[in-house]
Amino acid sequence: MLNELIEKRYSPYSFSDRQIEKETIYKLFDAARFSPSSYNEQPWRFIVAPKSNEETYNNILETLVDVNREWAKQVSVLILTISQNEFSKNGKKNYHSEYDLGQFVAYLTLKAIEQDIYVHQMAGFSREKAVELFKIPEGYTPVTVIALGYKNENDEDKIKQRKELNEIVFENFFGK
Repeated sequence: MLNELIEKRYSPYSFSDRQIEKETIYKLFDAARFSPSSYNEQPWRFIVAPKSNEETYNNILETLVDVNREWAKQVSVLILTISQNEFSKNGKKNYHSEYDLGQFVAYLTLKAIEQDIYVHQMAGFSREKAVELFKIPEGYTPVTVIALGYKNENDEDKIKQRKELNEIVFENFFGK
């Protein structure tokens, strides 16, 4: 079943106008919070904006670069992902916080796909604008914006092109 979910996953650019219930959104987050993190720090933070929360939704839209804003304005939910840069227990730099956030999002993605909800992650946004609009304090970094929604059934699934294993997995040294 897990392999089926992984293979089904892709990042659509077209979503239906069907809204995701708030309870469903929080169930996705509840499942993903069990993802691993360095020293169990759980450095992930999120600003969640269902389309019904117009002010927050539009503020997240405003952070996106034009090409992303154009297609993302149709999606049911926008999520700003944020990582905590330092460990809570000692204030030292957490060099793995964004990696840990990525694992959380991977777990959330698989749980979403299980319910026919699709995730499209975007790096094309202004971190500076996100900090300003959402009053993100020092010590935290906006990392991505996620579009979350049901896919547009009229669109065809995009074929995912993936690199061959010998291009990404090496045995003796890098590249060989």
